[in-house]
Amino acid sequence: MKLIEIQKRLQELGLFLFTTAEFKRACNLSWTGARKFLLNYTDREIFWQLKRGVYALRGPSLHPWMVANKLYAPSYISLDSALSHYGVIPETVYTVTSVTTRITREIEACETHFVYRTVQSKVYGGYRPLILDGQTVLVAELEKALADTLYFVHLGKKDLNDRMVWRNVNPGRLKQYLKQFGRKNLVNWSQDVISKYL
Repeated sequence: MKLIEIQKRLQELGLFLFTTAEFKRACNLSWTGARKFLLNYTDREIFWQLKRGVYALRGPSLHPWMVANKLYAPSYISLDSALSHYGVIPETVYTVTSVTTRITREIEACETHFVYRTVQSKVYGGYRPLILDGQTVLVAELEKALADTLYFVHLGKKDLNDRMVWRNVNPGRLKQYLKQFGRKNLVNWSQDVISKYL
């Protein structure tokens, strides 16, 4: 298959980010053929190699939030990225921020800076699938993104943005998410923050 046919095939299948095995199946190539093709066109900057055996099709169709979900799994978009998406913080956010149960990590890939912050498994949740540019990404609900943020602010690992707008926040739902962290001092401290913004 020619490059243009392969690019069209990947786009038709919605494979903007894929493993070598997925590429092999989608393009009906042998293992050797798939590896050679990917290495050759990665060198020519048609594909990005995100990590060993995982590639992405370069171009505007590749949403960085989908890359974030796949690059370091399990993870979901939260913190500043999600809060900016919901209009809670007015600034444009260029770093893609996520929450994970794995160790905290920062990764540079696809000309984007990805930050992953660690939470315990018991609070890993409160996200939903969202379709962006035809790609499914996992994004924290508004109140969960705020709860994650308040948790890291309380730990002293993040600053609280004093320009936040909380008009669409459900305070009861936010408090439920905060309680899941199992830290009474976090819940008590958060009451003052919530009363300031709501």
